[in-house]
Amino acid sequence: MSDKRPSWGSKLGVMLAAAGSAVGLGNMWRFPFSTAQNGGGSFLLIYLICAFSIGLSLVFAEAALGMKVRSDPTDAFGWISPKLRFIGVLCVLTSIVILPYYSVVGGWILAYVFKVFTFSSGEDFNAVFNDFSTATTEPLIYFLLYLTATATIVYFGIQNGIEKFSKVMMPLLLVLLVVLMVRVLMLDKAWDGVVFFFRPDFSKLTGETMLNAMGQVFFSISVGMGIYITYGSYVKKDSVTVCQLMWPVIVLDILVSLLAGLTVFPAVFSFDVPINAGPSLIFITLPQIFVSIPFGRFFGFMFFVILLGAAATSSISLLEVAVTFMCDQLKMTRRAAVVRFSVLCLTIGTLVSMSFGRLSGFTVAGKNLFDQFDFLASNILLPTGGFLTCIAIGWVLGCDKLVVFQNKFLQRCFTLCIKWIAPAAIVLILLKGLNIL
Repeated sequence: MSDKRPSWGSKLGVMLAAAGSAVGLGNMWRFPFSTAQNGGGSFLLIYLICAFSIGLSLVFAEAALGMKVRSDPTDAFGWISPKLRFIGVLCVLTSIVILPYYSVVGGWILAYVFKVFTFSSGEDFNAVFNDFSTATTEPLIYFLLYLTATATIVYFGIQNGIEKFSKVMMPLLLVLLVVLMVRVLMLDKAWDGVVFFFRPDFSKLTGETMLNAMGQVFFSISVGMGIYITYGSYVKKDSVTVCQLMWPVIVLDILVSLLAGLTVFPAVFSFDVPINAGPSLIFITLPQIFVSIPFGRFFGFMFFVILLGAAATSSISLLEVAVTFMCDQLKMTRRAAVVRFSVLCLTIGTLVSMSFGRLSGFTVAGKNLFDQFDFLASNILLPTGGFLTCIAIGWVLGCDKLVVFQNKFLQRCFTLCIKWIAPAAIVLILLKGLNIL
């Protein structure tokens, strides 16, 4: 690749940007719910083991490939074999599917950053969220604002856009999350939630628990869509090793998940409310709790700012995958690529947003557009992309061509994960997602 290729301005910048791509809504609402449904501490234990083995290996493998080839995922897989270029195209397709509906949720979060100050105790938050999400104009306005902000950051490029934003947002996100956690831990019966979160209940440790833990790791770290290949391609040649750059991805992803658990569990145990999945937890259960505590609206505002930052860092990485592809393969300028892809996402996202209201009657296989896009991405595209990445690197290229660890034992462990453990785990996740297993 040409030396004129843009690059990160600092080691810290790429570390925080890559970690930001992993830290997202999955940490804040999928992780607490999955932990609650799978035995608390026993699920957490398996999750940590999977994260430091399968998760770490997949992140290192993708980033090492990007640093080696210094181009978009299509060229990266094409370098392994011309027949594998389609995997790179699949990565772009995944971003086309995920970014629009993810940005719709980002718009909801942005709206609640302001709405939280209008909430009152005793309000029917289920009705509030339902009225908002099924409306036509208001959700679209916030969706447009969120997508425009995402596109603007990517438009300014690697150093002046993504890197600068990540250097501010990631530390801010962590500080705010710690402050919110401390406040929640001061609630009555908060310790009951902490005990549930950390105490393993091995009677609930089943094959289902292990499979769900592997699934949480896989979806949380954002592999299988070319993000780390793309970010790795902008690392200055021979400047640092993949280990030096990518270890914060797993560490910060786990840290945010732990902080989220230490925020959500004490809160729901203190108020004796159930932990629901997805939007119900974020937009109904937690606002109900925040308005019931002193200065709760302020802490609710803080919570939604944290969510917004987590969502934004993930959205930026998704958009960058597509923009890099369009710049490298279609020879577009960054400006043209950002504008054209954003218009595509705006079009799709508008339909997805309206699937809760005016288009709610339009379904595909019994699912509205939002649920269908989520199912396609989470259950098919991401596992398929992750599996193909393992096959391409582990079996076609050979892990010996990507030296991730100088230590021979660690390199053998990396090879074992990429060739055998990760593909087997991903196949199980894929089968479970398709309700075959």
